[in-house]
Amino acid sequence: MILGPVIFAAVWSLIALLLRHYPETMAGYNTMPKAKREEIDIQKLGRFISNVMWAGIPSVLLSPLMPNEKLYALLLCWIPCGMLVVAGIYVNVCKKKFKK
Repeated sequence: MILGPVIFAAVWSLIALLLRHYPETMAGYNTMPKAKREEIDIQKLGRFISNVMWAGIPSVLLSPLMPNEKLYALLLCWIPCGMLVVAGIYVNVCKKKFKK
């Protein structure tokens, strides 16, 4: 029961590290027109999304301690993924923070 969350946390951490070092691989960035790409501070955006992903890892690692399946699923998957959704909404609402 503990192996699943540890593997999930390891993969999630790896994706966060790769996103921090290679933010241009972020979804949708390469398909943007060049003029729009020049407006975005991709390093700052990559760091922000990577930090949000790192913030979700403690809930994944705490999930095996939960007494029932609903709390286990909430901590394992829904909280980290929900944090990414909220971060995506934040990025789209506060676009000025991620412009050059």
